[in-house]
Amino acid sequence: MSLSGPTSGPVEGGRALFKGRILGFPVHLDWSFIIIMAVLGYMSTPSSMVGLAVWILITPVMVLAHELGHAVVARTTGAQPEIALAGFGGVTSFTPPGEISRARSIAISLAGPAVGLAIGFTLMFLEATVWTEITSEWGWYALRFGIFTSLGWSVLNLLPILPLDGGQAMREFLPGDPITRLRRAAMVSIVVSVLAALAAYQFLSGQIFLVIFLLFFAVNNFLTVRDLSQNRSVSSDGQPGPQPGQSPETMIVDMLWRNQAERARQVMHSLPEGVPIDLALHGAVLSLTGDAPQGHALLEQETQRRPGDPNIAAILALTQALEHDWDALIHTMQGPLGPLIPPPVLDRAVVEARATGRDDVAGRLTFLRTPTP
Repeated sequence: MSLSGPTSGPVEGGRALFKGRILGFPVHLDWSFIIIMAVLGYMSTPSSMVGLAVWILITPVMVLAHELGHAVVARTTGAQPEIALAGFGGVTSFTPPGEISRARSIAISLAGPAVGLAIGFTLMFLEATVWTEITSEWGWYALRFGIFTSLGWSVLNLLPILPLDGGQAMREFLPGDPITRLRRAAMVSIVVSVLAALAAYQFLSGQIFLVIFLLFFAVNNFLTVRDLSQNRSVSSDGQPGPQPGQSPETMIVDMLWRNQAERARQVMHSLPEGVPIDLALHGAVLSLTGDAPQGHALLEQETQRRPGDPNIAAILALTQALEHDWDALIHTMQGPLGPLIPPPVLDRAVVEARATGRDDVAGRLTFLRTPTP
């Protein structure tokens, strides 16, 4: 990821300047990226049209190189990554065929900055050896901006701030389950964002945009912590168990919500003969406890038997979110059951996506759940 918020491969509502394949990866270069880079370039070099032109040419190349670093490593998981350059930066979207290890997630996150640093140090070597031979204004700006965008943006991306690459790696290093790691990483991100903003304001004169950018990250992570605090049951760490008097079905739903699927299955199997359990809920429990074929079959059966049932929509969407089957969840949201999915379940899915490092999915889910006029 490069200085951008979550999005998904094809830019929703975007207008492509370029769509094609580079090194086998689908690449979408959106006009919004070029426009914003042009504005930033004009702020930096208002008196040089050559400098502005070089900036507009250099920035997509450097951001693309960064994203290709992510994509090459992500492809080793068996995924088919897609790259989009839009808005303030770029994003690499991919859906691995299965869960990936924390170490692999860290490698994917750090691959982008590593490419940028390698390019930057190479350009610095060239600067030291051929700087005096550069007589062209175009060449001078190309070398200057190349070093700045490769080294400067890579260092910025390595800050332990979500959703930057350093923040993604930091989250995987932290102890706890995915939701607990997300909460801890967001809290660290708030502190680092504020301190970095203060340092930029104090020592980097004229970089007010960077200050605003860092404060935006602080606010965004504060909202993440707030959302997690309002939905404490998304974490299985130290959370209270089912309350006395709850119905068996409510107990099972609560356990699934807290990522306690095995415990939910134990409760379901311990119920006295004749106690009714919703077959869709039964399917959800089976799907999340190692019996996916039978569980999915029950969910499909109940989906067809009870079309238009909001309970089915909620159970199916929650199951797909907890399975991290993002393609299936997006398909459900785009289908007839989509409008029936309760907002808390969609919020839960977004939190789960962010907790597992899928900010691209979180962005897509947020876009799909936003009502259109």
